[in-house]
Amino acid sequence: MKTNNKKVFQSGRKVEPLPKRTSLISLRLTEEEKEAWERLAEEAGLGNNLSKFIRYCVENRRIAPPAPAINSDAYTELGRIGNNINQIAYAINRAIKMGEPVTTDPTVYIEALKPLLQEVRQMLIGMPNQYNPDKNSWRK
Repeated sequence: MKTNNKKVFQSGRKVEPLPKRTSLISLRLTEEEKEAWERLAEEAGLGNNLSKFIRYCVENRRIAPPAPAINSDAYTELGRIGNNINQIAYAINRAIKMGEPVTTDPTVYIEALKPLLQEVRQMLIGMPNQYNPDKNSWRK
């Protein structure tokens, strides 16, 4: 590893020189982008040194893992569940606005949606399970 061969002193002590940076990466920006990045570098206390700013951003930024692709079956199930929830909410709101009591307990319908939600969860993580309506449970 090449170094810049400069003697570096920090607080009166000699420290190892930093490795020499020899690789160059070229990046094209619009003038507006460059000015915005320079402002951000200035605000971060790095002057207008874009190299330090970009290096800092890249090295200190956590990159989120890519979101898994949702398959069409799971997407369809989510649509059905959303439709059912909307129907429940509509019926409750309509009864309340008309001054009528909510005749049916909505928790019954919500409980009926739980197996569907579990099915979608399993689809999303790639574990096809089957719902056993007799036992009201999932089996692998």
